Amino acid sequence: MSMLDPVTAPLGTQEEFHLMLVELANACAPRRFAICEEHGDRIDGRVFAWGLAFEDSALLCDDEQALTGRFRSPDSAVRLFARSGRRLRLIWIDE
Repeated sequence: MSMLDPVTAPLGTQEEFHLMLVELANACAPRRFAICEEHGDRIDGRVFAWGLAFEDSALLCDDEQALTGRFRSPDSAVRLFARSGRRLRLIWIDE
């Protein structure tokens, strides 16, 4: 049994509905970011973690692609991991 009302008409053609879903996905897509660790005075650096920023949270994976945690924001993740003395920088991948 479907949760949809059987009287409700489909929204547009198959192609139009597909385009509506594409627009919805683009409007709601998370922004990608990286947290990079600096070594020395511009001597070296590495990607410490990768993340996805949503409107009200951020998900973070370490450099081995294991889920590290969920945070209120990318900045809060940087603050937490920087407590250990690491020099971290937030880098936005998506504009």
